[in-house]
Amino acid sequence: MKKRYLILTFLIGMFFSSCESLLEINPVAEGVILKTDAIQTKDDVQQLLNAAYDVVNGFYGGRFQRTSELLADNVVLRDGITDEMVNIYKRYTTGYFTDNETYEQAYICILRSNLVLENIGLVSGMTDSDAKRMAAEAKFLRAISHFAVVRLFAQPYGFTANNDHPGIIIKTNSKVELLPRNTVAEVYQQILKDLTEAETDLPATNSGFAYATNWAAKAALAQVYFQMHDYEKAYTKSSEVVNSNVFTFAPGLSSTPPESELIFKLVSNETSGKRVGGDFGVYRSDGTNIPNIRVAPDVYKNVIKASAGDLRIDLFYKVFNPGAENEYIAFSKFNSEFPIVPIYRLTEQKLLRAEAALLKSSPDLTTAIKDVNDIRTRAFGNTSKNLLATATADVVLSAARTERRLELMGEGYQLHDLKRRGSAGENILIRGVDWDYVGLVIQFSASEANELFKANPEPN
Repeated sequence: MKKRYLILTFLIGMFFSSCESLLEINPVAEGVILKTDAIQTKDDVQQLLNAAYDVVNGFYGGRFQRTSELLADNVVLRDGITDEMVNIYKRYTTGYFTDNETYEQAYICILRSNLVLENIGLVSGMTDSDAKRMAAEAKFLRAISHFAVVRLFAQPYGFTANNDHPGIIIKTNSKVELLPRNTVAEVYQQILKDLTEAETDLPATNSGFAYATNWAAKAALAQVYFQMHDYEKAYTKSSEVVNSNVFTFAPGLSSTPPESELIFKLVSNETSGKRVGGDFGVYRSDGTNIPNIRVAPDVYKNVIKASAGDLRIDLFYKVFNPGAENEYIAFSKFNSEFPIVPIYRLTEQKLLRAEAALLKSSPDLTTAIKDVNDIRTRAFGNTSKNLLATATADVVLSAARTERRLELMGEGYQLHDLKRRGSAGENILIRGVDWDYVGLVIQFSASEANELFKANPEPN
């Protein structure tokens, strides 16, 4: 019983040393996991799967989003900050000043997902239905974890013609071994494989969409295909979600994500005291909170306030010390003590579809205009800024990208949208540097380097 208690403590807790390579930890060798004692029943596997879900908060609970925004062009950093955010913002991460948290937490999720998959067929009391669902959930979690890491720690899909440039390590088992980095092509193929298999076996619904469903897998696939410039498939998958009638586009503007739109989410619980999204705290400006990450003044002036009457201006942002030398613009949409963090939601899928509809081989201008107009009607409270049915494809594409930036600002999308466009051939600058600048790729922790694993190049 003592052995089993130690196991579950390891699986549910965070038994990882920041100074040791995450991929070299052997739970069995450490004397913590004894497979014959630790995972014996369906409930044990379910607890392990729940622990994999819990750790998603460690990277998609604001850390991935924060790092992505610091590298992009929406935000500025408050003066006087001395932590790793300075290196990220200045685009000079090293093995000692980098985003260790996203990397470590994502691979913890991957490890737990792999352990679920390895033990499903070995335990008692497991029905075929249970096994299929749990395996699908584990594959979904493994896929979105790899997707988070590859976007930050490698050049984007399309950087090389065959995508044979260095990606990240693919882990599909819990074996302890030194491995080289897989290519970006291999990483994306593994992500697609996991998500496609998950989509087939996941349920259509569950408790409040806080766990993976086939709709979450479709939304994830849409994002992956979008990043891969496969706009046909991105359009198809996002359309399946948008047209499903399972999720309802909220006609009224809200400072918090509407429940009717949430496809997969992280949920706080005020009653139990559980909080998610803690890493969004760097944006908070309520009460005594002083935000460390703020809206770039030129973005506020030239992008956010470009259209008079946009209700998002006052709802999502607040100007502090207006007119003074120390004036700054803060996000207000992240001001929540017990937030719900949307990982996939309908608004994002509509804006993704709008752009994909125009970039696929047979453009669908009508759908793109409708999706953009749905967003604008809500943002302005009327149709005064809606696109005309006669709008050209170039006008609609520009509008779709602008609305995507406005709706999702602060949530980490801008960096990866710009890199995607740059790798597709556009002349993209991000705060004065080319989209493929080495400083826009996060450096791995110094503990990961070995004779097989090569770090990213550092800026000169």
